[in-house]
Amino acid sequence: MPIKTILLHMANDDAHATRLAIAAALAKRFSAHVQALYIATPVSMPAGATGRAASYGYIAEATAIAHENAERIEAEVQLALADLSYSWSVEEGDHVALLAERAPYADLTIIAQSAAQRSGERVALHVPDRLPLETVGPTLLLPPIQPATAPIGRNILIAWKNSRESARAVRNAMPFLEEAESVTVLTIDPPGKTPEDGVALVGWLARHGIAAHHHAAVALGGEVGDLILACAGEIGADLLVMGAYGHSRLRELVLGGATRSVLSNTPLPVLMSH
Repeated sequence: MPIKTILLHMANDDAHATRLAIAAALAKRFSAHVQALYIATPVSMPAGATGRAASYGYIAEATAIAHENAERIEAEVQLALADLSYSWSVEEGDHVALLAERAPYADLTIIAQSAAQRSGERVALHVPDRLPLETVGPTLLLPPIQPATAPIGRNILIAWKNSRESARAVRNAMPFLEEAESVTVLTIDPPGKTPEDGVALVGWLARHGIAAHHHAAVALGGEVGDLILACAGEIGADLLVMGAYGHSRLRELVLGGATRSVLSNTPLPVLMSH
């Protein structure tokens, strides 16, 4: 399915300008409409904000500041998307719930890994952890440090295994794959297993006019997520395509090991589907 609607997560954070620039570039590339959703509720709290009263106080103050900055950020959106079709809305509440409500009407949702978590702040909502598991469409996760002008999707790595999640991710990534200069299919198997699944996917992609090559890795007890990211670094990938594995149980998120490792440490954009 072509990308014709992009849902953009906007907030009062230092990375919003990068997300906006990338959304604008992708909207121009795919002739897409951008739905810019600005959520005033903060996603993180300083490590020193302990106790219920302190937390409530911080949230209220941060939300008020976000509303004060909404007009300025809307002006940034108007400037970046001036020649494009777009909409702007302001909401308060759970970021994941608000995004998940709108995601069925979008072909791609753009979010970012929180730099606040790495700087010691408490991230209460964990948007990257939760959102890919609660939406039917693809989520493009940007790393904390992502140059706004860096290309996305010229050199793509597919972390593949024969599963519903991986298959959905590949199909959702087809608009990127069709324009890529290089596509690598990575499979990670235990010692002694023939990597037939990777060969089969390369053949399927070829019949869709996508020239891909297969890279087989052997799992020798290491972290699969680390192997995926190491391969991405070796080939200079600028987009990782993979399935998001996990489920919610009693509101406690349980992620697959590779999913959590990639979400926590990725240095490159990741297109995920569940």
